[in-house]
Order: sequence, then structure tokens, then C-alpha cells
Amino acid sequence: MKDTARTVLTEAGINVDTALKRFLDDEEMYFEFLNSFVEDTLMSRLKQAVQNGSVDDAFEAAHALKGLCANLSIDSMSKMIVPMVEILRGRSMEGIPEDFKGLSQTYENVCAAITKVCTVQ
Repeated sequence: MKDTARTVLTEAGINVDTALKRFLDDEEMYFEFLNSFVEDTLMSRLKQAVQNGSVDDAFEAAHALKGLCANLSIDSMSKMIVPMVEILRGRSMEGIPEDFKGLSQTYENVCAAITKVCTVQ
């Protein structure tokens, strides 16, 4: 992987070394999965579920997003989504931010970094 790509991803909170180990150092496959992350709708589903007050839907989306972030080593989002999943696991919306400012900004930063790197690859 080019140093510039590694730097962009690392600055977005992605643990590139761990991710590549998980993907058996297959950069092409990893970039395919990163592209899929950008195209995924889990974040918008999570926001909508919280706005609608649907704990079950929010839990489902947050749990899936947590797994996706973990598998791709997107540590910046994992750190934020894990507590949300645990709150929702308890079947409560209390403590879940309706505006998602922190998580949304991190998500946008990650997607921007992925898009920047994947268009160069």
C-alpha cells in the first residue's frame, strides 16, 4: 500500500496493519470492502431508527455497523458505536444522542478518506 494511502486511512482512524492482517495482506480485497462500507446504508438506518424511537431497529443497525467497523479495523468508529450497542442491547434509547454529531462527523471523515484512497488505487 502506498504511504500516502496508509497515512490518509490512519488519520481517519483506521488501523491499516490490523486490517491487512485480517485480509491476509490482500490489499485489493480490502479496498473492495472499504468501498462497500462507503456504499452501505447502516449509518442512515441507525439515524432513522433513533429518530423514530425504534430500539429494535436501532440495535440491529448499530450492531451490524459495529461488526463492519471491527472487521475493517475502523477503530475511530468502533470506539463510538460499541457503547451505543450496549445501551440499545438494554432496550433503551436513554443516552443515545439524537443528533449523532460525533459519530456522524467521524463517519463522514472515514468515508472521505476511503473515497480519496480508493479512487487512487
